[in-house]
Amino acid sequence: MAPQDPEMTVPNGCQPSEGSLQASPAWLESRTRASLALADGSVFHGFSFGYDASTSGEVVFNTGMVGYPESLTDPSYAGQILVITFPLVGNYGVPSDERDELGLLRYFESDRIHLKAVIIQDYSFISSHYTAKKTLGEWLKEQRVPGIYGVDTRAVTKLIRQHGAILGRVEIDGDTTADSAQFDDPNKRNLSAQVSRTEPQVFLPPSLDAGAIVAGSPERSTTPNGETASTAPGRTVHILAVDCGIKNNIIRYLVNVLRAKVTVVPWDYDFSKEEFDGLFLSNGPGDPTHCAKTISHIQAVMQRPNPPPIFGICLGNQLLALAAGATTYKMKFGNRGMNQ
Repeated sequence: MAPQDPEMTVPNGCQPSEGSLQASPAWLESRTRASLALADGSVFHGFSFGYDASTSGEVVFNTGMVGYPESLTDPSYAGQILVITFPLVGNYGVPSDERDELGLLRYFESDRIHLKAVIIQDYSFISSHYTAKKTLGEWLKEQRVPGIYGVDTRAVTKLIRQHGAILGRVEIDGDTTADSAQFDDPNKRNLSAQVSRTEPQVFLPPSLDAGAIVAGSPERSTTPNGETASTAPGRTVHILAVDCGIKNNIIRYLVNVLRAKVTVVPWDYDFSKEEFDGLFLSNGPGDPTHCAKTISHIQAVMQRPNPPPIFGICLGNQLLALAAGATTYKMKFGNRGMNQ
């Protein structure tokens, strides 16, 4: 029997329940059909469980078994249609919009969903988790993001592995714009400019435990793994982080675990004359060559007589390479997952 679907509008008496097998065919027919059309002509059919609107973007896959709230809100997925390879999605729902002591959403990587659509195999219409406040389908509808279930995601993933990242369209039955939608290549735009902060923001670490500072020694914070952040006596490490699509957990780690003062600035902010102990270049979406202003500012810092340490992750590492005179190229497909 088909699973109960509390989110869909079903005619009275047609929603499946115990002892009502006759309701199943009517419920199945009431679902909104949807499809994923790829630029190579391939089409994968399924059913809508998110916002009923067609869209397009770059189709990529993620191999994570869990973590869809984090993946969907990761700014690095901006402009992309995400295929989740794990077969069952939605079973633990979506947590609350609670904010932490830094003012960041506690359970998400940013303030909103950034990807264009979600493609899955089996959707759990009923969620069960102590933090769940809504279902995945409800969240997608609130954020106006399409979702399709019932798709052979294994076949889509194998195609991407052979072809490489490919453009695609999500087409929802009944949407009048579906036929006219063009394949949109997000890599032609400066996606970092779309997801970055627009104003600098300062995050201060919690006060150090008593006895953490030894008289006459640099201020030092030690993590459970033995990692430390230290400066001159009585002064907290100051890290300037360039937001090209930074994730909340990066800020939380730098501030709460390493106990550094972190100033997060927009992608095009001129930090070349700022004073800081370390420069952090964040993750982010799209082609790094679009961030010419960021690259120029990095070069200015690198040319200082005594430049501070510079650390780049993901897109930030590519920006650092470009600033050093290297060139970058797009990989056939990215490794997106957390099971390694």
